[in-house]
Amino acid sequence: MSTAVMFGYMAGFLTTVSFLAQVVKTWKSRSASDLSVGMFSVFALGVIFWLVYGFLIQEPPIIF
Repeated sequence: MSTAVMFGYMAGFLTTVSFLAQVVKTWKSRSASDLSVGMFSVFALGVIFWLVYGFLIQEPPIIF
């Protein structure tokens, strides 16, 4: 596996984990008052677009 592919996997993993961490925190606290709905929505849409892009170009690091 090349260095570029490894960086791709790590970028995808860290981006997803940061997103999930906020979801878990919000779920446990039962409060989204500290969460920017605009930021959350744009970030979620961006992640969805990256996923679709990964499938379109058939690149596992992006899909992951």
